[in-house]
Amino acid sequence: MKRILISGYNSYIGNHFRKKYKKKYKIITYKEDINNISKFKLFTKAKKIDFFINFASLSRMQCNVNKKLCKKTNFLSIKKIINHFNTLKFKPNFIFISSSHVYTNSSNKIREGDKKKPGNLYGKLKLNSENYLKRNYKKYCILRLFNVYGKNQPENFFIPDINKKIKLQKEIRLNKSIRDFIHVNDVVKILNFIIKNNINDTINVGSGYGKLLISVVKMVSAKNKIKPLVKTTNKKDKLIANINKLRSIGYKSKIDKINEKNFNI
Repeated sequence: MKRILISGYNSYIGNHFRKKYKKKYKIITYKEDINNISKFKLFTKAKKIDFFINFASLSRMQCNVNKKLCKKTNFLSIKKIINHFNTLKFKPNFIFISSSHVYTNSSNKIREGDKKKPGNLYGKLKLNSENYLKRNYKKYCILRLFNVYGKNQPENFFIPDINKKIKLQKEIRLNKSIRDFIHVNDVVKILNFIIKNNINDTINVGSGYGKLLISVVKMVSAKNKIKPLVKTTNKKDKLIANINKLRSIGYKSKIDKINEKNFNI
């Protein structure tokens, strides 16, 4: 049985992964502050770990509020963990949870090799962590997640934020953006595939389908049976994953696009 250490065990994706695969893998949860590298070193030094998945991260919105803590958590902690793993006799595979925010908008579906141009601090720190990992560690897989959604998603994500605004009858400001949404259940299945096949690469994790944000707002509105207060602009941008690489390494399971049937809040 593979031994998997996870940080951010109680995060949205981390919690789903742990619950689904706790019988398949020996999942070890690190419950301390990921920024305390001394405690992390003590916790991991005597353990033989096959994989480390870093779920611990501040969200984009949290990064906007506390830039100093964001840098500390989303980049400096990653750097310290990599340096520590390089001192170990048994070096775990590092699965880094990155983001589509490392890219810039594109009229075409985005490939892993396309231009990186983060438009916010969150994306910049994810890209910094990716680059440090690539330069300083051999056993890694970088997963660039697009817009994750699912039931009971916490605040600081697009859909819960929209849901809250609709219920409170607050104005929702949107442009004509198109985004790629992927269900959390598909994300954890892909994680399992990466572990099972010991993949070392940089991979987009999305559905490969685009959805107008205003359409998502309408779905949330329909669930609540409350008409939203929406103000839109004519600005258009698009961010959709090209998932050819994911398919080329052997992932064959269907990834559904967000729709009225699989959508929940």
